[in-house]
Amino acid sequence: MSARIIAVAGGIAVLLILVAVRIVQLTLSDSPGLARMAREQQREHVQISAHRGAIVDRHGETLASSVDRPSIFLRPKQVTDRPRVRSALAMLGLRQQQIATKLDSHAPFVWLKRAATPRERDALESLKLDGVGDVTEARRFYPHESAAAHVIGLAGVDLQGLEGIERYYERDLRAEPRTLEVERDARGREILTDGVEMPQEMEGATVQVTLDLGIQDIAERALERGVREARAKAGTAIVLDPWTGEVLALANAPSFDPNRRATATPSRRRNRAVTDFYEPGSTFKPLLVAAALEHGVVRPDEMIFCENGHYPVGKWIIHDHGSHGWLSVAEVLQVSSNIGASKIGERLGAERFFELLSGLELGRPTGVDLPGEVGGMLRPLGDWSRIALITTSFGQGIAVTPLQMARAYAAIANGGLVVKPYVGMRAIAPDGEVVWEHHPTAVRRVMKPETAATVTTMLERVLDEGGTGTRARVAGFRVAGKTGTAQKIEAGTGRYSPHARIASFIGFLPAEAPRAVILVLLDEPETSQYGGIVAAPIFAEIAAGAMERLGVTAPTPPDVQQASATVPAQEPPPSAPVGMPSFIGLSMRTALERARDLGWAVQIVGSGYVASQTPPPGASAAPGKALTLSLAPASDAL
Repeated sequence: MSARIIAVAGGIAVLLILVAVRIVQLTLSDSPGLARMAREQQREHVQISAHRGAIVDRHGETLASSVDRPSIFLRPKQVTDRPRVRSALAMLGLRQQQIATKLDSHAPFVWLKRAATPRERDALESLKLDGVGDVTEARRFYPHESAAAHVIGLAGVDLQGLEGIERYYERDLRAEPRTLEVERDARGREILTDGVEMPQEMEGATVQVTLDLGIQDIAERALERGVREARAKAGTAIVLDPWTGEVLALANAPSFDPNRRATATPSRRRNRAVTDFYEPGSTFKPLLVAAALEHGVVRPDEMIFCENGHYPVGKWIIHDHGSHGWLSVAEVLQVSSNIGASKIGERLGAERFFELLSGLELGRPTGVDLPGEVGGMLRPLGDWSRIALITTSFGQGIAVTPLQMARAYAAIANGGLVVKPYVGMRAIAPDGEVVWEHHPTAVRRVMKPETAATVTTMLERVLDEGGTGTRARVAGFRVAGKTGTAQKIEAGTGRYSPHARIASFIGFLPAEAPRAVILVLLDEPETSQYGGIVAAPIFAEIAAGAMERLGVTAPTPPDVQQASATVPAQEPPPSAPVGMPSFIGLSMRTALERARDLGWAVQIVGSGYVASQTPPPGASAAPGKALTLSLAPASDAL
């Protein structure tokens, strides 16, 4: 018995010694590792998405905001009832193969559905499924759906900017997410003992843009309807403030809803106004005439023989869409004669024409604050042959973006200044501090105000009877504009397509004190290829709506006081032509009607077309508003 007692006691003693040794080992040597393992099991770092800053229009209307949405996840190793989980997850719209793949995953955590609905979350929570949970995340929401989608762009599932303003101003809109340490209970549930604070630094800045949502809606509806009725491949519309360069509206068709990223294909997301370039065709002719007038090589009433629609130039033949004989320079624009433009271009010369085009920065990006802008193509001056000069005169052999052309017409509308277009007005931090603010900037002067006024008067004739733009008329307003029908280059051949055309209309109104430059472009319309037929009516609809939205019921000069701060010192601030309007190139009847409507006391000398006037265009009003118009017969020829 004593031996047995001693043996049992010895065994117990050995076990106690081993337990003591293990306790010492766990306490001293293994303690840090075990503590770390305990923390990993009991605590977890959870990242809370910050709220991305809002995007609002010029009047404060919300275009993009962040909202909290539930996201549902799965921890495969914690699933205890696979058949029940498999059946329940079908309500999320997942296919059985997807569910099986996620259940078989070796990862400790997999997403089931990001940005789920509250109803889906509540339904799963009521089932109390082991291994299935949810977390609240910030998600991007676009309350007006497809409105201004190509300008606003979209943000990805992790709130990173992918397109448009969302991408360009990513640094301002995005706020850094916050990482929290949470405790877990025995069942792995998160416990936030101290709650969660949402400091202001977790919110991005609000970016205000130049868009007017009302004008944007008008432009989008008119463009979408026009593209559909013309059976066009695509379309673009731009509304630009000619004095400040602010983009009031920019629309593309087809469009997309950024709330539905799955349907936003690359083709629908492409902002054609800045990423696509095209040959402008006849909308380029006013720039030619402006250069010719600026250098004094033609007069509006000067007559040009248009070869009855057939003009041989070496091995090439220039055609008109009609058989025209003698036309004045003003009539060349009115009826859009390619041959008349060719002869004006030859008289002007490549160097002087290139000077204006490079001054307008055609062929180079405008610098607008939108991603993906391309420059187009303007051949170097040394590469201008005679035929290159001639074709460029009527808008072939040069490639521009729609925004570049809208800015070029803005230079005519505002009296000769090139302005920088922009979309972002300002960024405002959550505490109300203005982070940055854009102001209108005049880059340079490219023509005298008198030249711009004369071209404007000539562009008004395009909408008169006999002109190509009669369908662009807007009741109660004087409109200046130009139609365009340009051939497209066939992909892979480098040749002009015999059928594919780009139809366009660009104009501004009110002509005597412009408030908006509007461009409408249709890509490959089928019902008619002419801009005056398919693009001009869209212009008229947008123009009428824009004038109503801007509160313009009668021609009034725009408020340009804001623009004066950033116009270069050597240039006067943009201002409306409030002095003497131009009547040069008008017939006696038209000139008398317009002059008397404006309250001028008119004296007529001679007959025919207005060749000169006193006071000259742009000059201060004479005492008593006295005006002398000197008319001459259409007898001068090129």
